[in-house]
Amino acid sequence: MGQLTVIAGKHKIPDRPTPDSNHDQPIAPNRLNQDFSTEDINQVWLTDITYIPTKEGFTYLCAFVDLHSRKIIGWKTSRKIDSELVIESLDQAIVFRSPSAGLIVHSDRGSRYASAAFRRRLVERELVQSMSRRGNCYDNAPMEFFFKSCKTEEVQEVYGTHEHATRGVSDYIEQFYNPRRMHSSLDYRSPIDFEHAIARTSLVGET
Repeated sequence: MGQLTVIAGKHKIPDRPTPDSNHDQPIAPNRLNQDFSTEDINQVWLTDITYIPTKEGFTYLCAFVDLHSRKIIGWKTSRKIDSELVIESLDQAIVFRSPSAGLIVHSDRGSRYASAAFRRRLVERELVQSMSRRGNCYDNAPMEFFFKSCKTEEVQEVYGTHEHATRGVSDYIEQFYNPRRMHSSLDYRSPIDFEHAIARTSLVGET
């Protein structure tokens, strides 16, 4: 498993970048209002950005999680925090999930998510944008939980390079979090096991 954590030192580094909400781009309404209940996968996706210290500087991680199963369905890392990072992460989730029109994509109101390029991609796929209230981390609590898990369930060391950080993220998500990390909200199953149970139930219902 990789090593995805904060720097050990006298000054604690925040868990994620402070959203750049001082911009003149449109702000989407908060369509969740802290109601994180869903009936099925591909109804609501959550997204956010965090950063990983390395000896070369920060590596930025953008991830998308399916609210129903808590599965990470798209993620990318970059040396830069910009709209390209969130769009590439969204595109990965879209390719993996092929969502139907009307799916809600919820984020903070930072400039990357409010950018014209990101909003245009949502419109192209007929996805509905939702944003948290200013400075309210509870509006995106399940996403915050994922980043906290990343930084408390890994050995607290600093990566040497951006590439090492990216491999660590990949190991954590693909080898541990999605297939093995149990959630009380999923009846103590992993995201993948939970989705497999949904699939089996659907097959039984069709017979």
